[in-house]
Amino acid sequence: MSGRRHTPQNVEVSLADCPERQFGFRWPLPLDMRLDQLVERAAEVGEKTNRRELLAALLLNADYTADELSLMIRKFRLATVGDAVLGADGDIIDFPHHRPGPRTAG
Repeated sequence: MSGRRHTPQNVEVSLADCPERQFGFRWPLPLDMRLDQLVERAAEVGEKTNRRELLAALLLNADYTADELSLMIRKFRLATVGDAVLGADGDIIDFPHHRPGPRTAG
């Protein structure tokens, strides 16, 4: 291992051409379903995208103040399953099981 802690990158390089870093985390199943729903929404207008690209686009467009971030964190902490799932209808939500690996809409 080289011990390098930084990777220099020209600011004009496309994000698609940048080195990648893999990360993993756990989050509530309803948010996982919401991400799939958002990928499906993008597909409705012809966007052929996937969960990774959509999350990256959302993160790129996120520019919040510290107070706004604090508000969103508190909202998340108080949210329910019904708040997370788009179009939640009824008292029970059935979450589909997915195989590991990339998913795309369609």
